[in-house]
Amino acid sequence: MDKKRILVVEDERLVAKHIENMVRGLGYDVAAVEATGEDAVRAALEKSPDLVLMDIQLQGEMDGITASEKIWEQAAIPVVYLTAYADESTLERAKITEPFGYLLKPFEERELYTAIEMAVYKHKMDMRLKERERWLSTILASIGDGVISTDKEGRVSFMNSVAEALTGRGKADCIGKGLVEVLNLVGEKTGRKVPVSVRNIARKKPWLPLDQGLLLLRPDGKLPVEIGAALIRDEKNAIDGMVLVFRDVTQRKQQEQRLNFLAIHDSLTELPNRILFNDRLTLALAGASRRGQKIAVMMLDLDRFKKVNDTLGHSVGDRLLKSVSERLLQVFRKGDTVARLGGDEFMILLSDVSKVESAVRAAERTIKAFQKAFDLKDRKVHITASIGIAIHPEDGEDVETLTRNADAAMYTAKEESRNTFKLFSQVTLDRAPIGRTE
Repeated sequence: MDKKRILVVEDERLVAKHIENMVRGLGYDVAAVEATGEDAVRAALEKSPDLVLMDIQLQGEMDGITASEKIWEQAAIPVVYLTAYADESTLERAKITEPFGYLLKPFEERELYTAIEMAVYKHKMDMRLKERERWLSTILASIGDGVISTDKEGRVSFMNSVAEALTGRGKADCIGKGLVEVLNLVGEKTGRKVPVSVRNIARKKPWLPLDQGLLLLRPDGKLPVEIGAALIRDEKNAIDGMVLVFRDVTQRKQQEQRLNFLAIHDSLTELPNRILFNDRLTLALAGASRRGQKIAVMMLDLDRFKKVNDTLGHSVGDRLLKSVSERLLQVFRKGDTVARLGGDEFMILLSDVSKVESAVRAAERTIKAFQKAFDLKDRKVHITASIGIAIHPEDGEDVETLTRNADAAMYTAKEESRNTFKLFSQVTLDRAPIGRTE
């Protein structure tokens, strides 16, 4: 499959280079990098990229919003805005252009990946919908989406079987009734009614909430949907009614939620990853400093895990890591955070430690929990762990220091005997191990 081609529009050279590197690092091709709105329009028309990453504030007379409008009008290329400005007036202008995404700087690589993939996917769906609308006169009764047409007064004149299934109402009960009675829509976030009418469509202004999804109220509950609408005109170009095409987007919503989940969780164990762990540790440090409380950070590394992978295979190693994560969740409190940093490294945040002994007891419980073999269905595996503990505020007052010191304590435990734990207070800098020991 061909790589998606991305046009980057950013007037700050260093930022543009950083975004270009991120785009390439994610596996996409960069069609061009431009710094002005005029050059962005020219490049979009000449190179026909799959997507434009558009900064709003640009050099020259044409800003990013105006450039996006021209690109969409002339080439129908989707745009994702990248900006450090999120004031209301900018947002309102941006909304009118119906962008396919909006990312606030600075953003992470995973956020950019998700925005690009969702924008390309949404654009693909929109293009497909427009194609269906062009052929609507001949395929109304057979396409796979729900279709409802109305007269110029907004009374339902046709609905296909898919529309019956999606709305949970029979055709005989709906024909002749007002559309708002048949298609009861509310905003996903606000819960407010979203009226669909011929008048709203004819005004040529956005009538759907741009910042949230839609829910279709059915007799048996709510269904997330995506809707497109088109006016029906007679031979004199007068409005004669409208057609609505809508689909169930439950699966897409689930996929979006999964992507968002994987951005901050480990894909194998579904534990928090380093990003989420650091975020929670940052919040815990702020709260502990205000309240004068202690918190503990524990670094845990499995002993001789490489031997498991080498002798039993990576599939067994993966099952062991999942089993370890499940046991760790049983050992620690719900208010604590158990994260997997990668490989066989885990990290635990004890958010409220009254004294150092509390962290020691937690480490002792963990070591004891590893005494029992891990049952991997087709075999049982014995493995131990080495643990390092750093206490706030004695061993550090920021994320980096606490993590580094817990790491040093863990290396000392692994170097000295394995299957044990060490407090950072027991580690001297000149004895702190430099490299990893299996």
